Amino acid sequence: MTHDYSFENIHARIFHRLLDVIPDLRTIDGTSVSEVDGLMPLTFDVIQRTQEKLIISLSHIDRHKSGKVFSNPEMTIAVYLHSGMAEALTYHDAYMSDSVYSPRKNHIDILAKRVLNDSLYIWLGNLISEGYSIKAKDGNE
Repeated sequence: MTHDYSFENIHARIFHRLLDVIPDLRTIDGTSVSEVDGLMPLTFDVIQRTQEKLIISLSHIDRHKSGKVFSNPEMTIAVYLHSGMAEALTYHDAYMSDSVYSPRKNHIDILAKRVLNDSLYIWLGNLISEGYSIKAKDGNE
């Protein structure tokens, strides 16, 4: 087992990758979509904003052959604006759903937290390399 893994380190790295995908992260509000030719659209939604914390959702929008539209995957992310850190809170795709916190928010699943943060970090790297970029809409800046 390596000991160079640090929650603080991964949280800062996630924050910086989020800024690459969402340059207006500190001020953006509402919903936005990024489209890259040949790839599924990436949707962004601000769920909650306070001075210290931003809760957002990122998801790819997929269409089933039946025509039904669904998110695959979808992640909820907490962004700590003043400390420059972010962390995954939930993950949902067509096959599974996972959360860092128990339903009553009184227990943290450390393994889920690590797995979801690692997955988010990798996914954000893929989004960056594929050219996704979420921009604030006019009037939201």
